[in-house]
Amino acid sequence: MSFSLIDSLFIFLLLFFGIFILGYLLKKIVYRYLVFISQKRKWAWDKLLLGSIGKIYYIWLFLLASHISLVFLPITDKYFALINKILLIFFILSLCLFLSRFIVNLIEIYLHQKTDLAPKVTLFEIIVKVIVFFIGFILILNILNINILPFITTLGIAGLAIGLALRDTLENFFAGIHLVLAKQIRPGDFIRLENGLEGVVEDITWRTTVIKQLQNNVIIIPNSKLAQSIIVNYHQPENNQTLIIPLNISYKHNLKEVEELLLAFMNRFIKEHPLANKDFAPAVRYSGFGDSGINLNLLIQVKEPTDRFKLIHDFIMELDDYLKKHDIEIPYPIRKVYIKNDRPDKEN
Repeated sequence: MSFSLIDSLFIFLLLFFGIFILGYLLKKIVYRYLVFISQKRKWAWDKLLLGSIGKIYYIWLFLLASHISLVFLPITDKYFALINKILLIFFILSLCLFLSRFIVNLIEIYLHQKTDLAPKVTLFEIIVKVIVFFIGFILILNILNINILPFITTLGIAGLAIGLALRDTLENFFAGIHLVLAKQIRPGDFIRLENGLEGVVEDITWRTTVIKQLQNNVIIIPNSKLAQSIIVNYHQPENNQTLIIPLNISYKHNLKEVEELLLAFMNRFIKEHPLANKDFAPAVRYSGFGDSGINLNLLIQVKEPTDRFKLIHDFIMELDDYLKKHDIEIPYPIRKVYIKNDRPDKEN
């Protein structure tokens, strides 16, 4: 059956927009159903799929509507095949974008379940996108009937030359992979470097690791340097950090009574303060005889290492009032200064 040009265009547009509207309504229905299922079963795959697809769904809808409606356009077989080939190329590119998003989101969910964090690891995203789009690029070359063997050979030679030229960059890249897979440092961990700098790991990229200090400054360290450094990770094996607060009391006090008073204060403080770890039993440890009094250390734990300054501040404030209330003396050295006058008296 043959149609006039106007009839063909009308059928094309009618079919195109009909498929588009139908697909839009179908997405709304499926989305509501998946949300309903996820609320009952706590199923995360719906959010994973829809979050990965996003606006790519409308690209697929456009390509599908174009492919089906194209039959009614009065064009030759040559142009029909060419347009379908172009639509297929765009579909492969959009599919690569979807797969890269899906795999990255899947990795983030896995890391969140394993580490109880929502880490941001740009390195994984880059690796996944490079692999997925490289496969898509090979498929597109195959669709265009381009021999990929010379391309792969050229790519291998070029890769060797680039590898030699970018040795430091590749060293940082593989060091970043090691840091992520070893799980010794994770985004969200509070760490201290061997030079004394400390902060929270914000991101591990393909070349550098970004650390944010408590002063709101950002430290950017090459991955290879970080992998070779001595690092203190305050979030491993657990987030709780033991704080050692030094104290000095006068020799005139009974050490047993002072220990009981301090433990009573520390137990009350830990129970009331929201930042203190309530599962940790506080301790008082005498450490030596000082010049002015007995040296001792008070041991408590903070839930998050980044909150230790606030906890220590509140602890010292309340401890000072408590010591004064119970007449526990904190000694301090007293020095007497003698001024010797060697000058002769002035004659009157």
